[in-house]
Amino acid sequence: MKHFTYMLAALLLAASCSSADPVRDLLLARTANLSAPEEVTYDAPNSSATVLAVYWDATTALENGAVEFHIDVATDEFFFSGDGGTLITRELPVSSSPNDAIMITGLTSGQSYFIRVAAVYPGPSRSEWAYLNGADGKPVAVIPGKGLVE
Repeated sequence: MKHFTYMLAALLLAASCSSADPVRDLLLARTANLSAPEEVTYDAPNSSATVLAVYWDATTALENGAVEFHIDVATDEFFFSGDGGTLITRELPVSSSPNDAIMITGLTSGQSYFIRVAAVYPGPSRSEWAYLNGADGKPVAVIPGKGLVE
């Protein structure tokens, strides 16, 4: 056992002295093409007081092999469902449209919601989140049927 411990220590030391990190390289290679959806947009014409419609540019995600989109709608800007907050999660298979969309129904009239979308890839792997943003480029809430809260 003592011999094994010395061998393991030697291997770890040799690996740490190497200029290449194979685990890091593998993770970077695996996530390099995990493009996030772009331009998450509030769809006012298809929204109402209790229905929230959003769409996003899925072009790059589709080109890189996305198989579905993960959508979160929350009453909390940190997408936390505790302390009375609401978090609604949906999975949407990709379509052939460069602008995928979803309608979330049964929402509370007058309540503001935050929205984020991620592309899901085989593996499974997920892209970074894309948020519904305001004019300043920062995540913003929306009140269904009324518009962005800026």
